[in-house]
Amino acid sequence: MIKKITLSLFLMLSAYIINAQNDSSVRKLLDDYMDIVRKEVYSASPEKELYSKKNAGELLKLLNEYYTDTLAKVRSKAYYLTYKATYKSNDKELRNVSVFNLVQALKDEDSGNIGSAASWLTNFYSTDFNEASKDSLRIIMHKQSSYLDRIIKLVAFAGLNDQIEYLMNNLRNGNYRSSKVVWATHLALARLGVEEEINFCVDLVKKQAVNDDVIYELVPDLVYIRCHKAIDYLVEILQDETKNCYSANPENPQRIACGYRVMEFLAPIIKDFPLEVDSTGDLIVDDYEGALKIIREWFSEHADNYVIIKNSY
Repeated sequence: MIKKITLSLFLMLSAYIINAQNDSSVRKLLDDYMDIVRKEVYSASPEKELYSKKNAGELLKLLNEYYTDTLAKVRSKAYYLTYKATYKSNDKELRNVSVFNLVQALKDEDSGNIGSAASWLTNFYSTDFNEASKDSLRIIMHKQSSYLDRIIKLVAFAGLNDQIEYLMNNLRNGNYRSSKVVWATHLALARLGVEEEINFCVDLVKKQAVNDDVIYELVPDLVYIRCHKAIDYLVEILQDETKNCYSANPENPQRIACGYRVMEFLAPIIKDFPLEVDSTGDLIVDDYEGALKIIREWFSEHADNYVIIKNSY
């Protein structure tokens, strides 16, 4: 009996010592890295060990003091580490904490930090925004001016339907002067399911001649809306054999069907997509001509029952 108790105590003590050593190791890695950030003129990259899966929880705790640092570049790295440590994590609680902290970064005094945080938030899921994050996002949208277009789209991504009337009133009253903010508001309202805004956005894109500019500038906006009317139009472009786009080879550009570009946008947002994608949603294919044929046939067979993945940006 005494031996069992002694063994249990030994195991507990060993676990405590290992955790303490790990915490100390993460602290040292973080402090050393931030010291480099303070001193170096050029941006330094952190060691992958610092934001590894096993260190993510402890790292998030230690980063709190750096979110309020007086140097913008130090705060920037703190936000970056927050993102890198958790955006691929399966730990919902850690993802919730990271999203909340990145939402707070939208209030940073440095506009560059705001832009970075807004971009990094798009790599999480809408379900990673808990009520605290949503409350903060509401307040920020009502007060923030920097990167307001991105913030408005984040509000819709997070599913804040209670902001529909606020956004519609701002459109009606002409409160938004920037064309980027106005367009972002139309897109956000479409994402939130406002039918007239869905029609407005899709019809506006349909009026444009399909080419590389439309593919790279406006197709991502239709993808963002996540509704069947928008995706149906993208499938039309996918099925069209007309060569209105150019290949990616700048030295020898060839005219190609724009469907090659569109299938890359559709891959990460369609459930049971017929081709393999990697962890970032990019297609894993060598034969693009064969891939396009497979996808066209799949959409022909599933025109009325394909399912859109809506919890990603």
